Formats: sequence, structure tokens, C-alpha cells
Amino acid sequence: MKLTVLIIMIQLLSAPLLHAADFRLVKQSSDIFLYERWIGGGDEAVRELKAVFLVRADAPAIIRLLRDPQRGPRWNPSAREYKVMPAPDPDHWYNYIRYAIPWPFEDQDCCLSFHIHSPLEVQFESAQHPDYPPGEGRTRLTGVKGRWIMEPRHSGMVQVQYFITTHRNRKLPRWASDPIVHNNLVKTMTQFKQLAEQ
Repeated sequence: MKLTVLIIMIQLLSAPLLHAADFRLVKQSSDIFLYERWIGGGDEAVRELKAVFLVRADAPAIIRLLRDPQRGPRWNPSAREYKVMPAPDPDHWYNYIRYAIPWPFEDQDCCLSFHIHSPLEVQFESAQHPDYPPGEGRTRLTGVKGRWIMEPRHSGMVQVQYFITTHRNRKLPRWASDPIVHNNLVKTMTQFKQLAEQ
């Protein structure tokens, strides 16, 4: 009886709060693999994207690239504006990005708080910054949350896994937004990889 109760408690505690489907491959371009899955259901479902690629660079170089305001627009080709603001903690910074979105839709922007969680993981999430409040003529991306995970491999290679979730933008139908999101993310990761290897 005690064993049965213990097994049930372990199952309840280890069960996810939201149902998360397995990732499925949605796009591949060269050596960039893009996956997605849906967490939750119905109108509350949230899409999580995952990009995976190998890069010939070490984790500190990858983190330096993430923090570099001069190179940021080069690996974010859809960025109309790209700013990096320091925080008091040296392992923390803010990033503001305004994305150029094709007509007839508004540009989108986000303000993100980045934190070095470990030497091999950087986490980020939506944040407020007084220098970059939401404004007219653009849609603020909310509920952004993600991480960069770097796993050293052989011969100086690092496998990068980039995860991101956002609240769904109800102004853009999925049939219009999905190709834009997928293409932009693959393009972004391709540029990121090229810059990291320089």
C-alpha cells in the first residue's frame, strides 16, 4: 500500500503542469535544424521553437556575440533597431530589438532581460526597460522566454540549442506568421553561426 501511494505521488509530482507535445522538425536549411512544439491546448497553447546547430567556437565567444551591440544587427537581419544595455550584475544585460515586418503588418519589438545561468547556458525573458517602453507603430512581443544551451563536442565544436516561447500574436494569422517566423529564425541562426566562427 505504501509503495503504491509512493509511486502515485512520484507520478503526480513528475507530471508536467501543461501538456507539451514532442518537438517536430519544421524547417532545415543547410546545418540549421528548426523544431517546434505546442505547450498547453486551445487558445492558451504556446509555441516553443528550438533551433539546433553546430558551431566552431567556444561558449565564451558565443556569449560575447550575444552581448555585442555592433554585431547584433548582423546576426539579426530583420532587426531595424538593436540595442544592448548593461545591468549592475556583470552576468546580466538587457536587449531591445525592433523587427521590420513586411507590409501590411506593424513592426514588432521586444525588450529582453538576459542572464548567464551557467558557463554553458544563457536564459532570457521579456522585461521592462525605461529607455524602451512600448510605442505606437509597432507591436510589443510579450511572454518571451528562452535560453541558449551550449554543449561542447569534439574537435572544437559546440552544439547550440536555442529555445524560445512567446505569447501568440492574435493580429497575425498563423498561415501568415509561421513562414515569416520560421524563415527569420533560420536566417538569424545561420548569420549567428557565421559570425561566431569568425
